[in-house]
Amino acid sequence: TYRLTEHHTAGGMSRFLPHLAELQPAMFAEISPELARQLHVNNGDYICIVNLRGAIEARALVSRRMRPLHLNGKEIHQVALPFHFGTAGAVRGDAANDLLPISGEPNVTIMEAKAACCNIVPGRLPRGAAFDEWIRKYLPVGGPANLHPEQPSAGAPPAAGVTTGLARQGKT
Repeated sequence: TYRLTEHHTAGGMSRFLPHLAELQPAMFAEISPELARQLHVNNGDYICIVNLRGAIEARALVSRRMRPLHLNGKEIHQVALPFHFGTAGAVRGDAANDLLPISGEPNVTIMEAKAACCNIVPGRLPRGAAFDEWIRKYLPVGGPANLHPEQPSAGAPPAAGVTTGLARQGKT
């Protein structure tokens, strides 16, 4: 997520001021031209951003500022969302924070988790009963749980000469 110059803090103040709200009037998701081509999305089209926490609707902002990453021979796309929109005020829009875990930094409780995996679906977000079917269709499929780097994967043979604290105490 990122901040817009036109909205103060999270937008709770500036979304209620028409002369500021009209400068950034709608929630948008900034995507690369490459991703827009893959999804057959044009600048200004509605898109939905979906992850395991939920789904939000935004307008596509196709921009060369967003570039795909190339990792291990795979093209990975990034999506950027402003965090100033919500359900109240002169300017309303779905909130990017609906897609993010609640993870407050311990000293000042500011959100520290501002990155997540998601799917992008062209079109409007369905409402009511149609949403349940839609979300089941487009919800990202999870893979195996992430393991701690030192934890062997299931079925891996034990490391030679390595014992846990309990094994050293004869309690295994």
